[in-house]
Amino acid sequence: SKVDETREVLSGVPLATAGGRRKVYVIDEVHMLSAGSFNALLKTLEEPPPHVIFILATTEAHKVLPTIVSRTQRFDFRRIPSDVLESHLGEISKLENIDIDPGAIAVLARHAEGSARDALSSLDQLATLGRHVTVDDAERLLGRRSEEALVDLFDAIAKGDLGAIFATSQTLV
Repeated sequence: SKVDETREVLSGVPLATAGGRRKVYVIDEVHMLSAGSFNALLKTLEEPPPHVIFILATTEAHKVLPTIVSRTQRFDFRRIPSDVLESHLGEISKLENIDIDPGAIAVLARHAEGSARDALSSLDQLATLGRHVTVDDAERLLGRRSEEALVDLFDAIAKGDLGAIFATSQTLV
């Protein structure tokens, strides 16, 4: 069971580190833990050994039990601005020898909406093409953003372009 898995992981907490000064446990999506797993974690959080650090990550902090929250320090992270993400993707592209248009990098950064993990995942997928990556490749992988498609739809309606209205509607669907 998940509770047994949690207890098994936590059983190593009291043990000394293997050469380092600290042990760091990262529990991603902590809000997904069952009540039993939360209780097992709570016991360890009440009296953690001095050499242990827990990092509890979640996108839904309101779902974490108040008894857990009261024993932690909370740090809220903001989304990464697109220009910073774009610069980061550009540097990684150079380091990894990914031949990609700057426009394609901009598409990745905008589509990721501040998530470095999502942007890097998309860059990794495009790198598998093994050739020069274009804006069209990035848009084909990610699909068009719904906001851009809505602007195109309104433009088509204003122009009375029936073909563009149907094409843009299809994009939205």
